[in-house]
Amino acid sequence: MTLARAHGAVIVGVEALVVEIEAFLAQGLPGISIIGLADTAVGEARDRVRAAIHNCQLPWPSERRITVGLSPASIHKKGASLDL
Repeated sequence: MTLARAHGAVIVGVEALVVEIEAFLAQGLPGISIIGLADTAVGEARDRVRAAIHNCQLPWPSERRITVGLSPASIHKKGASLDL
């Protein structure tokens, strides 16, 4: 079980709001789940994260499940700024 945290920001109007990004790696069926993005953005973000791991020449964790959470949920997050 591995947990990593980082912070990002989204612009809302003229204000920058902090978003906490948590990535959790656990035993389970291989795959990635992203929680806290709009439904249409999740598929695109999942592909960009997978491509970033591949382009960094890191192995995709086999037999592991990646769960990424973006909080707070009340902030509308759009674009690719939080993917990496």
